[in-house]
Amino acid sequence: MSARTLTADVLKGIAVLLMIQVHLVELFASPDIFVSHTGKLLLFLGGPPVAPVFMILFGYFMFSSDKSTGQLMWRGLKILALGMLLNLALNAHLLWAVYKGAVQVDVWSYVFGVDILPFAGLGLLVIAPLQKVMQQHPVVVLFMILVAIFTGHYLMNYLPENNVLKYLSAFIYGSTEWSYFPLLPWIAYPLSGIALYQLQRRYDFSFFYLPKTRLLFGITFFLFFVFTFQYAVSVSSDLLMYYHHGALFFLWVLLFVVFYALLIDEFYQRTGETWVSRYLSWLGRNLTFVYVVQWIIIGNIATGIYKTVSSPLYLACWFAGITIVTSGLVYLLLWVKRVVLSPAKE
Repeated sequence: MSARTLTADVLKGIAVLLMIQVHLVELFASPDIFVSHTGKLLLFLGGPPVAPVFMILFGYFMFSSDKSTGQLMWRGLKILALGMLLNLALNAHLLWAVYKGAVQVDVWSYVFGVDILPFAGLGLLVIAPLQKVMQQHPVVVLFMILVAIFTGHYLMNYLPENNVLKYLSAFIYGSTEWSYFPLLPWIAYPLSGIALYQLQRRYDFSFFYLPKTRLLFGITFFLFFVFTFQYAVSVSSDLLMYYHHGALFFLWVLLFVVFYALLIDEFYQRTGETWVSRYLSWLGRNLTFVYVVQWIIIGNIATGIYKTVSSPLYLACWFAGITIVTSGLVYLLLWVKRVVLSPAKE
């Protein structure tokens, strides 16, 4: 495994932990925590270092694979189906409560919630047929990025009144509160991963790894982060604004991810492999398993304690407990898959 792949796994592993905590903040934390400085900081940590990192790496490694268009589209369909099934699984407690009459909510907004898996599936279905065109004409990727970041924000002004169109449009440009990762603008991030792959194929970026260059980038990142931190937190902590952001925040996130990835890579290269990096890398390699398991746990518990955890300490305990349980269940599922379902490979 290359150093670049190991760094990518560590980045995804860190993002997994930050993802778990932001799900807890969104669903468990009381309104007092949610609107506090601590809550806003936690929402930021669950923003730019999480979904954009997942999506940029998703686009990068998808485009660098040798899978055919048909294989990618089939994978997209499977991811989309998994995402819709996960909506049912993570909301099972809520759906049962509605069925029993204990809770009255619009269940369809939960069943058809547009989270990151439905987005990833749809993104593959859009990108895969254009793969050869993008390879031959890289400018197409840039054009699609510009369309995604400007069109998505513009279309938010046009909300369909028809219920069927409302649910369909939620997958495309996010016209509703249950549309967290609509294609527009979020497809710009995997497309950015594709653009990064194409740039690395065409140009030599070895100067990024020179000590003096890294020092310069470190200082630049520090200054960039200090002077723009308040802006980034203000967007990340406003969930409607974050999920449906425009071009300015997109550019900020791209710069942040580049600097952040170089920082993590530098730290990893200096410290070498430790039990922490091995654990983070393991989380990153098993991202889909971890994502599904933690959402099923958090989603079903949230029905019973929705926004009632008023202590940051209790929230931290929930985070530790769910992370440990999720890791254990994923390890067990992987063991079952390897030993029980595929014994011939042992």
